[in-house]
Amino acid sequence: MVNKEGANGVDNGTRPSDDVLRSVLHDFARRRLSVDKRLAELASKHGYSIKKSKLAELNKEFQVPSPRKPVADGVATALIAEHLEQDIGRRHGPARVQQKVLLKHGVALSRYQCRKIQHKLDPDGAEARFPHKGRREKKRGQLTAVGIMQEVHCDGHEKLGGIALRLGDVGFGIYGFRCHTGKVLHVDVVPNDRNPLTVAHCYLDFVRETGEISLQLTFDGGTETGYMAAIQTELRCNELSELDRPATRSLKSTDNIPAESMWSYWLEDEGANLKTVLLQGHDNGLFAPGNPLHVHLFQWLWSRIIRNHLLQFKDYFNSTRRRSQKNKLLPTDAPNEVFAAPEEYGLEKLGIGIPREVVEQFRARLPLSREHVMRWVPDEFDEIAQYYYEEIGSPQLEHTFGWEIYRQMLPLILEAYM
Repeated sequence: MVNKEGANGVDNGTRPSDDVLRSVLHDFARRRLSVDKRLAELASKHGYSIKKSKLAELNKEFQVPSPRKPVADGVATALIAEHLEQDIGRRHGPARVQQKVLLKHGVALSRYQCRKIQHKLDPDGAEARFPHKGRREKKRGQLTAVGIMQEVHCDGHEKLGGIALRLGDVGFGIYGFRCHTGKVLHVDVVPNDRNPLTVAHCYLDFVRETGEISLQLTFDGGTETGYMAAIQTELRCNELSELDRPATRSLKSTDNIPAESMWSYWLEDEGANLKTVLLQGHDNGLFAPGNPLHVHLFQWLWSRIIRNHLLQFKDYFNSTRRRSQKNKLLPTDAPNEVFAAPEEYGLEKLGIGIPREVVEQFRARLPLSREHVMRWVPDEFDEIAQYYYEEIGSPQLEHTFGWEIYRQMLPLILEAYM
């Protein structure tokens, strides 16, 4: 008989293949899971039950990054300097830099190492990031929830819109959805976040991506939410008609806390940097707001760059543990971990599953198609721009490269239309 408690004859289950094990262990590091959670997930999801010592051996074997074994200061300095060069607004502190470097390069830096090197490279950065100095904050209560997808908050963001940029007839709206328990569920850049049909298609994109709706959808009061509210109400009524709780709720903007705070995190992450770079269009002499081809290229290129950064923000935010707060009632672990096992945090799974074909049925009922309301440029220009983007090597869609990509593509576009 197998002695499962003793040192010999333990049934550890079946060890996954080296490729699978390497991928799983590196994913654990990327998610910054505790040792206990790594062991538990190996056992529950992969049928491999081991102890801490064996996990340490495997981490060494597969060269899993760990902040306890930081890389040399020279390598760390190069990685941090690269990140700080992109953080034009100087908004990122050591914890954010640490996580960003891990997500992008797979290199685990220690918090101490990040702080030391960042202070050396940017000694005034901490003072520049000091939030709300001298400002009186609105008194907040405590957020509570019974489970995940109990309530989803949504909102538009216009800090990159036409009024904010003042670069002529160009601008970018953003619309996002965040669970009451913390996870950013869907966020995208859109031509007009004040258009009811655009917002409705964004909502259906969110339902398609997550595969479910929440018991309640909460938003700011505004005419742009009409179609979305109607769809949410009908979907929930079809699936859960006996629930007394309203399917939607409208709040003042300042009371829609999870959505508003999402934009605060976005601005600290890359939003402020993107605005700074976009405004360089005034100074670099490349962008002529009165030329339709310049406008088309600007909208075509920068909408893709912003979408790329929004996806990076979502990945970063959902994989990062929140700062512990004395009176906070909701979990502070990374939102991805909370959603993966809500029962471990005393939460239920409350989402209502919606098949994709139902999503597309509701989409077909809207007066205008998704392609129409999400169109940034004419179809002919879209094809030409995509062709020349690939011709120049499909460079990375990062804000630090944006104007250089624009500079390379502009003469090709102009020549194509001559």
